[in-house]
Amino acid sequence: MTTESLARSTVVGATWLVLWRFITRALGFCSTLLLARLLVPADFGLVAMASTFAAAVEALSELGLQDALVRHPAMDRKLVNTAFTLQVARATLTASIVALGAPVAAWWFGEPRLEALLFVLAAATFVMGFENTWVVEFRREMRFDRQFRLLAIPRLLQLATTIPLALATGSYWSLLLGTAVSKVSFTALTYAMHPGRPSFGLSRWRELTGFSLWIWATSMTKLVWDRGDPILLGPVIGPARLGGYLLALELAILPISELIAPAADALFAGFASAQRRGAQSVDLALTVAAALLQVVMPLMIAVSCASGFLVAGLLGPRWADTAPLVAIFAWHGLFAPFNYVCSAMLVANGRVSRNFSVTVVAVVVKLTALLITLAFTSDLAVIALVSIGCTAAEFLAFMALLGPVGDLRLRPLLAGVARTLLAGLVTIFVLDWFGLAWRAVAMTSVPALLYCALIGCIALAVFWPTLLLLWLLCGRPAGPEALLVKLAGNHLKPLMMRKPALKDAA
Repeated sequence: MTTESLARSTVVGATWLVLWRFITRALGFCSTLLLARLLVPADFGLVAMASTFAAAVEALSELGLQDALVRHPAMDRKLVNTAFTLQVARATLTASIVALGAPVAAWWFGEPRLEALLFVLAAATFVMGFENTWVVEFRREMRFDRQFRLLAIPRLLQLATTIPLALATGSYWSLLLGTAVSKVSFTALTYAMHPGRPSFGLSRWRELTGFSLWIWATSMTKLVWDRGDPILLGPVIGPARLGGYLLALELAILPISELIAPAADALFAGFASAQRRGAQSVDLALTVAAALLQVVMPLMIAVSCASGFLVAGLLGPRWADTAPLVAIFAWHGLFAPFNYVCSAMLVANGRVSRNFSVTVVAVVVKLTALLITLAFTSDLAVIALVSIGCTAAEFLAFMALLGPVGDLRLRPLLAGVARTLLAGLVTIFVLDWFGLAWRAVAMTSVPALLYCALIGCIALAVFWPTLLLLWLLCGRPAGPEALLVKLAGNHLKPLMMRKPALKDAA
């Protein structure tokens, strides 16, 4: 599989994922904004504590069964049945631990209300364990339009549950019950969308457990990476400040969660397909990652520079203290494309031990850095800067371990990244020149959102022409820009060919 064919498959798959994700996230984001006005930061922090504990336990038994099925040379009924049986066993164990550990979690966070919340999450986790494993065929066949319906419809049902409950009760229970409805409806939908029906059996367990054990180990370390912040910060800063910290992070990384993550999901299936054909994909991965950086860079700059306007327009004055955090967290986008894509490539190529090694290094660095930081300060802006440094450390670990995996050509990659960074600096200079970067804001929602739109348009209008000019001045070298230009040409060519045909017909 060539870079272009892999990128084309990724574009098609990621387009469906991004489209469905955009629809559901737009609705979900609107619900978050409404809930931010109906509830208080402590409510978000309380539910974050419950979700963090439940997710921590789930990671302890995460086996990566779906990833194992995606990269397996061939699927059959016995293999699917084995995966289903292991999945049900995992869900039963997870739900039991969450329920039994609820009193401990309530004691750790100093929140007795957590106990009841965790009982609900445990029940929902148990139900979700009966997911129809046949739906993995959607990923194997790169049918991302069907796959994302599995995520979009439950998200809509969650929204339809959470908002009415919040309006009626004004309680944090609306958040948690919405999450439970999403998990239960997802399980039901897997049976509605695929005719296959799994049953119990363990005849092929040896083929799944070798790969799955490494995925399990990686999932545990990723859990610490993802949930280390609230676990360590919660007892120190309390639920109110923790709620603001987490909501700022969610807002700031929207370009990552809505573009990079879906693209990495599509890339994993593409890398697995390339692996089954015996193709090498290390150089492909880095080129595609650099291209994704160029896509996300102007959005990342816009989010950071417009942080004050975003918070004023979307969250309201009660959340004004989160604006500096949004401005900092947005810079995760500098490293996220490489981290996501490299992880997908290593797992798809069966290099799960190397992926695990990178995750362990990143987690050790992050925990150490957070503990040292908390020993001196609880300033959330400082902690946010530390988290950016930890993401950079993860990126460096990936780069250090990729060399032995395959043929790695760094010069075209580094040149493309340098042009991207230079175009980004020009964009920031222009926004700052017009007084639109990192402003303290005190205005109502509508004007603030209009400023956000203006900043986004300026960022795109400056970044892309600057990047294209730099690429042309360098002689149009091979690299991420060449890949994006070729992909754009392939998609625009059919449209250009239709116009003459329409004129002739007229």
